[in-house]
Amino acid sequence: MDISYGIQLEPQFGYTKTDIDNLASSVEKSRFDMIWVSDHMFLDKQAVDKSAFDALTVMTYLVSIFQRLRIGSLVFCNSYRHPSIMAKKISSLDNLSEGRLEVGYGAGWKEIEYQAYGIPFPSVKTRLEQLEEGLQVLLKMWSSDEKVSFQGKHYNLEEALCFPKPFQKPHPRLWIGSMTGGKKMLKLTAKYGDGINLAWAFSVNKLEKIFHQLDEYTNEFNRPRLKRSVGFWVRMYPNEKEMAQGLENEAKKRNITLEEYKDRIKGALIGTPQVLIEKLRRYQNLGLSHYIFMFPYQEELNYLKLFEEEILPEIE
Repeated sequence: MDISYGIQLEPQFGYTKTDIDNLASSVEKSRFDMIWVSDHMFLDKQAVDKSAFDALTVMTYLVSIFQRLRIGSLVFCNSYRHPSIMAKKISSLDNLSEGRLEVGYGAGWKEIEYQAYGIPFPSVKTRLEQLEEGLQVLLKMWSSDEKVSFQGKHYNLEEALCFPKPFQKPHPRLWIGSMTGGKKMLKLTAKYGDGINLAWAFSVNKLEKIFHQLDEYTNEFNRPRLKRSVGFWVRMYPNEKEMAQGLENEAKKRNITLEEYKDRIKGALIGTPQVLIEKLRRYQNLGLSHYIFMFPYQEELNYLKLFEEEILPEIE
């Protein structure tokens, strides 16, 4: 099985243009294949003057400047833009990048952004209904050679146009993103997606159960086996002593016990290089096609080098 690696870029953390240039330039020269960009407007209430570039704008910039990289969204929020407009934008960018686009898509969760920008924040049930219709709209806009009409509970189109069609046929890979792996999201993935992305703290045991359920739904819809991607938070310590101190400090920050914190991060890549290698080896039998790593902000270049030299060679 071909396995690829990606880096998660979180514009909401405060990335400047120089930060983005330096990271993308280093990734392009590495064994990593993709940069994934999150779709957020700002980090939190305190982020008054913190840079937070728009996801689609960053993706457009990256595919224009860095010619080897594939660029993806992890993930576009269905609520933030009408899916018919997103279908048009994605198709346009897929053409301009000559097929180097990956599309992650999800239901949305960050209530503070909805409130700030005047976007209705309905129940989870309603957002999942909207996501399903949004996925139907995307696929119909990309596939139909005619004007597209659609009548749904949440979205209605009347003779909408989407030309040119995507460069990739039938369309860019559509990854359904989830931070819970709930049954409804798995059904939507099995019915409409090309792959699933699960992030950011899933244990091997949890993933085994989720992938088994996903395969059952995929068979139910008579679809081929989908690609599997997992996102990992990463924090590396040079030795066990510093790791122990670091974990204790993080637990205190969150006002929880050390054991509670360890349980919370058991699906993350946190520890010495050897611990990270051992953890990643446990994921090798899950049939993953893509690994995504979120390195600590402002430490990405060091982590990229360490992964290239010390981590990835030990798991391949």
